[in-house]
Amino acid sequence: MSPADVYLQNLVENASPLQLVVMLYDKAIHCIDSAIESIQGGLDSLENVKSKAENLTRAMDILIVLRASIDYERGKEISKNLDQIYEVLIDEIVKANMKNDIEILSKIRDILIELREAWEEAEKNLSKGTKKGEKVNAGRD
Repeated sequence: MSPADVYLQNLVENASPLQLVVMLYDKAIHCIDSAIESIQGGLDSLENVKSKAENLTRAMDILIVLRASIDYERGKEISKNLDQIYEVLIDEIVKANMKNDIEILSKIRDILIELREAWEEAEKNLSKGTKKGEKVNAGRD
């Protein structure tokens, strides 16, 4: 295993559930960016066709995992909305793949960035709450 692989494995193993969600969004965004680059590079190249297909497949796989991990009991209405967003994004990736449509992929990327930022903010707020709770408990011991 390379040092980079060891670092990534350590990062994933020590991440909170919310940090893992953010990491998945990071990877999905990276995959969309790579697919856009492949299309822009010209699909007359077999390498670019392969790269586009692999990256869009990875992005869809990530969205499928995110969708499957939704907690409908705790999330209520937000969970339903998130499920619908993921469903639309997956459908749009399929459409963009068939049409080689960079505009659709750019819109998907923008939505993923917004969702990622919301999850990152939730993680920060949860971390702040945990730290405050630890300080309060530390004072009671």
